Amino acid sequence: MASFWFVEIELPFPALAPFEDLLGVEAEDGVALSSYEVAPMPDPDTAQWRLQVLFDTPPDEAAWRRRLAAIAAGMNLPAAPIFAGKLPDQDWVRHTNTLNAPVRAGRFFLYGAHDAGSAPPGCLSLLLDAGLAFGTGRAPSTFGCLEAIDRICRRQQPRHVLDLGTGSGVLAMAAARATSRARIWAADIDPVAVQVARENARLNGLGARIHCLVASNPLDKRLPGPFDLVVANILAGPLCAMAHGLAAQVAPGGHLVLSGLLAKEERRVAADYRAQGLSFSARLPREGWHTLIFKR
Repeated sequence: MASFWFVEIELPFPALAPFEDLLGVEAEDGVALSSYEVAPMPDPDTAQWRLQVLFDTPPDEAAWRRRLAAIAAGMNLPAAPIFAGKLPDQDWVRHTNTLNAPVRAGRFFLYGAHDAGSAPPGCLSLLLDAGLAFGTGRAPSTFGCLEAIDRICRRQQPRHVLDLGTGSGVLAMAAARATSRARIWAADIDPVAVQVARENARLNGLGARIHCLVASNPLDKRLPGPFDLVVANILAGPLCAMAHGLAAQVAPGGHLVLSGLLAKEERRVAADYRAQGLSFSARLPREGWHTLIFKR
C-alpha cells in the first residue's frame, strides 16, 4: 500500500499557470504536480485554487514552504496559505479505478482502459481518457449532454454535428456512435484539449468521422454549418455571449444542446436563445445543473 505526502499553496486562478512555470518542478522533486479548485466563484478569475506537489517520500517541508513563499512574494501575491501533510494510506490504484468507474448515460457507456470488456450488451460504448481536458461523463453537465444527444439521435439521425468546447471529445464521440454516417466537427479554444479529443477519437475508431480543430467562435469559417445538431457544454456567461453565433449554426429542424449552466442561470440563457428564433424543447436537470434542448 503506497504512502504519499504533499505540499500545496492556495492561489487565485490567474496566478496558477505562471506560478507553476516559476516552480519548475522536475521529476526528481515530486511525484506529481496538480491543481484543484477550492472556492468556486461566478467569475473564474476570482476563484481560489490549490497547487499541489505530491511526493512518495517525506519532503523537506520547511524548504518547500520557503520555496513556495518566495515565488508568491516574487509575484507580488498576498500572503498565500501553504499546507503540508501526509495523505491517508490506501490502495491508490483501486481508489483511482473507483473514481474512474464506468459511466452509463442513456445508451452510452463510458469506460477507461482498466474496464475494457465490461460494456453491457446493447450499449454504445466509448473508451475515454480525459487527460488534461474536461469531459469524463461524470460531471452533471456532461452527463446531461449525453442524455440529450441520446434522446435526439433516437428520434432522428443528424448528418452534420458541431461540438463547441469539445474538451476530451466525449460529446463528439457520443454523437458519432449514435449516428451511422454523421460528420462531426469538434472545436475547442485549448490546443491541448483538441489533441486529447483527436486521440480519443482515434482510439475509438472514429477519427475519420470527427474533425478536431482549435476554434472558439461558432461562426468560424472553417466550421461548415449550419448543423443538424449543435452541442455546447461551456458556462452560462460564454453561452449568452455566443447566442447569436450558436443559434445561427442550427439548421432548420435541427437541435441545439446547451449545458454548463446552473438552475438559477437557466432563465437568462433560455431568453437569449429564444430571442434568436429557437424554440425551447426540454430541460434535463442533474445535481443543480441544467441541460437545455432547443429546436429550430
